[in-house]
Amino acid sequence: MSFTILLVIAALLSSAWAREPIDLANSHSPNGTFSIRITPSEDPDVLATLEVVNVATKELVGSTDTGGYAHFPAVAENASTAVLWSPDSKHLAVMTRGTKRSTSLRLFEVAFTGLTEIPLPSSTARAFELLKAKESYRCVFQRPLEWSNDTTLVVRASGDIEDLTGTKIPIWYEVDVTFNIQEKKITSAKIIETKPKEG
Repeated sequence: MSFTILLVIAALLSSAWAREPIDLANSHSPNGTFSIRITPSEDPDVLATLEVVNVATKELVGSTDTGGYAHFPAVAENASTAVLWSPDSKHLAVMTRGTKRSTSLRLFEVAFTGLTEIPLPSSTARAFELLKAKESYRCVFQRPLEWSNDTTLVVRASGDIEDLTGTKIPIWYEVDVTFNIQEKKITSAKIIETKPKEG
């Protein structure tokens, strides 16, 4: 068998292996009932899906898209997707990357019967309100930070805004926004950091 044929076979095998689902970090729910994986599409041009699986039965509970930027396997390996379970394993906060310079936050109620998305106000809009900013300079990120309890989610909103003092240097901000998910509202927001962003 020629060396070229061996290389082709090796490439095909590695491509097939690279299409296997990937478990995310923090993928298992605290009670061990569910796990999360990123599964590629059969079509390499179609984005992968985030799937919640029943650990005991291996059955798919529900799925959602992984955002509009990174393709498999980069969507799972390059911090394009992050998940954070509530302590009672009933809710799942999901960060997905929409573009190179933006991420979105989505919240799901998880049950054996499927996923139900829970709409929340924008943490970025609340950060802008706190910072008295009108728009972003280039970057807008939202990342689930922690669950204070089963119904209280803290999200880190970060990015850059135009400097209102006229220096033309964008300001990097980090704001922690706290949600009561039962009431679907923001209960508090706190500026963690603001500093000039060079480059």
